[in-house]
Amino acid sequence: MNSMHFAKWLEQTTVGTELVDSSKIDVLYEKAKISVQIVQLYDKMTNQKLLTNISTIAPLSSGVYGMYMSSENNKVIGKEVLDKMKLLFPKDIMLDKKLQTLPNAVLKQYLPDLDEKQIIPSDTIHVNIQKILKQLGDTPQAILEIASTIIHEATHELELQTTGKTSEVGPVAAERKFIDWSKSNWNLLSKKFF
Repeated sequence: MNSMHFAKWLEQTTVGTELVDSSKIDVLYEKAKISVQIVQLYDKMTNQKLLTNISTIAPLSSGVYGMYMSSENNKVIGKEVLDKMKLLFPKDIMLDKKLQTLPNAVLKQYLPDLDEKQIIPSDTIHVNIQKILKQLGDTPQAILEIASTIIHEATHELELQTTGKTSEVGPVAAERKFIDWSKSNWNLLSKKFF
């Protein structure tokens, strides 16, 4: 299996799960996988599913700590939903592509009885590993900052899917909640990861 096919297979196996393909950031910083494991533990301990819609965590080479771009969204769309949308827009030859980027909240405007289980996001978020390492070095703080950035960007994605819009308010609050959680669970985190 060549690398392109392996990447596509890995993306498909992470759809709808807390698993993500972080191989592209792991190459830049081996301990980035610890950040992902911390986010998975956080989700489990707080009964959240921030990574469920995320299939890939990719590097960001400049600018801010992280980025989520809805234009990169992909979805696994059930045949029933696709057929209904084709009936609504029979002449739209770009319909399949458009459905990939539309939030579920927008799709519900066209299909009020939308079964969201038939639309499984498989989205990408970006983390600027180099910027974080330059500012914090190879430290536990850097690992936690990467995790915090993942939570921030995953919250953008979740808000956009569920409400059709996002702002900095929810992601910043989610980061703050994670930071408080990491402080109160530092003994567990330091034993398990550091």
